Amino acid sequence: MAGSALAQDVIADRRAGLRGLGQGMEAVAAAVQSRGDTRALVPRIEAMSAFIQTLPNLVPTASLTPPQPQGTNPGQTRALAAIDADRAGFQTRATAMVAAFATLKTAAESGSISPDLLRSTGGTCGACHQQFRAR
Repeated sequence: MAGSALAQDVIADRRAGLRGLGQGMEAVAAAVQSRGDTRALVPRIEAMSAFIQTLPNLVPTASLTPPQPQGTNPGQTRALAAIDADRAGFQTRATAMVAAFATLKTAAESGSISPDLLRSTGGTCGACHQQFRAR
């Protein structure tokens, strides 16, 4: 029972962090589309990077349940068991995302993020989804 409660807490933490990550990327996209000054996004990008650094620790084996379409209830997850089978690959994807966020942060600090950089960052994010997340 304690393992189940732990898995639920991890799933909730992971889900909240990923939701924040998505909202952060939407904010960056909105700034890019409006050709706005992106300097105010720096703290948000730093927070997204910090979350990604913790992500590998937020997917213990006990939290990997059979994926269920649109799973949003407790215990439902779209994190594939492939994560457990390829921990090194999952860590590599997380490290690549941290590097992408570092580049994004540098561009944000200069006041402008290019659409190409945003697409590249999104592609790095999506690469993990393709291998480790059920649709």
